[in-house]
Amino acid sequence: MKKSSSGPLFTPAKTQRASEAIYNQIYPMIVSGELKPGDRLPPERELAEMFQRSRPVVREALRMLQQDGLLVTSVGSTGGAVIRGISLKSVEDPLKNLVAMGAINLEELLEYRHINDRGCARLAAIHHTEEDAEALRKTLEGALANVDSLFSFQEYDVAFHSALAKASHNTLASMINDVIVRLNTDAFVDTVRAYTPERLREINMRIYQTHYAIMEAVLAHDPEGADHAVTAMVQLFQDIVH
Repeated sequence: MKKSSSGPLFTPAKTQRASEAIYNQIYPMIVSGELKPGDRLPPERELAEMFQRSRPVVREALRMLQQDGLLVTSVGSTGGAVIRGISLKSVEDPLKNLVAMGAINLEELLEYRHINDRGCARLAAIHHTEEDAEALRKTLEGALANVDSLFSFQEYDVAFHSALAKASHNTLASMINDVIVRLNTDAFVDTVRAYTPERLREINMRIYQTHYAIMEAVLAHDPEGADHAVTAMVQLFQDIVH
């Protein structure tokens, strides 16, 4: 954790509720990467002096950050607050709850996945590197070798979409993709877990083929072709889960 040479790490909390003001100083430093995972905040007593607020107020701000999954706190001589960084669970868990409560239905989830996958595929066709291409190839090799397995195939399915999103070289698209794909995967597994081995293999092969078509278009630097291949994949997914 680096301190600025032009001034202290934090400034006194003067507006809002003091705990919220403290939260609002620390939060953007975590999001921006100025405070990195593993960085340790100063002891509570020092933070209270920096913010010119009481230790209970500082403790409340740290509790808010901990609830958001951005840091962990422990007690003892080696304790204190340690930065965790941005966790996908802080995005994924609320979305899972909304899906479970019916506030977001499966159709809406599928529609958004279509939008997100198209964007990732188009960007990947433009921005992918040879390292990205190799990652896509490896995930499809693994998927093909596991078409008879529900859970192993799904692991490679998730890995393929993660590799595709990373190949977009758009951090937000990659983060959102990882959450949306996992939510969709849960729905898929619930649908096909009772299928016969023959039916499962047939479906997995069709999924593999749509993924391969996406990869071919991406590696050919063909955004339009990647877009069309994604649409075929999402249509297949909709046919399966409905």
